[in-house]
Amino acid sequence: MTSDTQPNSSQPDTAQPNAAQQDYWGSAPGQKWIEHETVLDAAFSDVLELLLRRADLRPGHKVLDIGCGTGASALAAARITRPKGNGQTGPGSDGSVDALDISPALLQRARDRARDLDIENLTFTRADAQTHPFADFHYDRVISRFGVMFFDDPVAAFGNIARAIKPGGNMVFVAWAGLAANPWFAIPRHAAVARLGAPEDTAPTAPGPMAFQDRARVCALLAQAGFSAVKSDEVTVNLIFSGGLAQAAPLALRLGPASRLIAESNATEADTQAIAADVAQAFAAFDTNSGTDIPATLNIFTASRR
Repeated sequence: MTSDTQPNSSQPDTAQPNAAQQDYWGSAPGQKWIEHETVLDAAFSDVLELLLRRADLRPGHKVLDIGCGTGASALAAARITRPKGNGQTGPGSDGSVDALDISPALLQRARDRARDLDIENLTFTRADAQTHPFADFHYDRVISRFGVMFFDDPVAAFGNIARAIKPGGNMVFVAWAGLAANPWFAIPRHAAVARLGAPEDTAPTAPGPMAFQDRARVCALLAQAGFSAVKSDEVTVNLIFSGGLAQAAPLALRLGPASRLIAESNATEADTQAIAADVAQAFAAFDTNSGTDIPATLNIFTASRR
């Protein structure tokens, strides 16, 4: 069961909230996530496990997944809320997941995965959670794995989401704790800056992967948006690359801040190869007998609906 909320034009409306993000994820960066889906799902498996454990999903829950990407989190949540082939009827049998993303390409890939796995209690919608007209008091849980750090107006977005949660329900999401604490971002960026020069500074709270690194600020935003019992923790997990350096280092240049700097600087092939060599040398510190495990420091937030 799927739906796809489409705008009237394929071009972003810059008067709309989050227009830049719609443009970004609807273009080449979104396609990269599809191309590297298998590796990224494996790399972020510990992150997803952490998110689902904290969310405490149960059969029968109605769940909203924000920024579902190619669908790993939504598929996992759908299995929990209504396990495939359980034959249940009555209470606990009607659990479902609504998965939202602003990228048509990512949603189509997620939709295809659900179809191939015969998972039916899952709906995909192209929508912006900041402005989407959710039904009031509908969801037991809202989850997001790296999907809520891109709002132009976080208070408006979280307020809109809060209205969709049942009293007593909650929202759980994971965000990056900051550049310095995450070598997956910091090492490639440092290598790219050393070769190409530093980009223009951006505000640390600007929409982007690191926008929610300040836990106290985010907790205040959630409270301002109408949530209660707001909590946050800093946790460390590993990003797991079973293919080792040959897998992790090139991918680090395809995604994240190094990728943007390489593109914006019109880097030569020699530049890119030099940056890749520096990244591989630094990532070697994280080699294990089974691959390359890069530590990631995350902020995980839990907030309840009043």
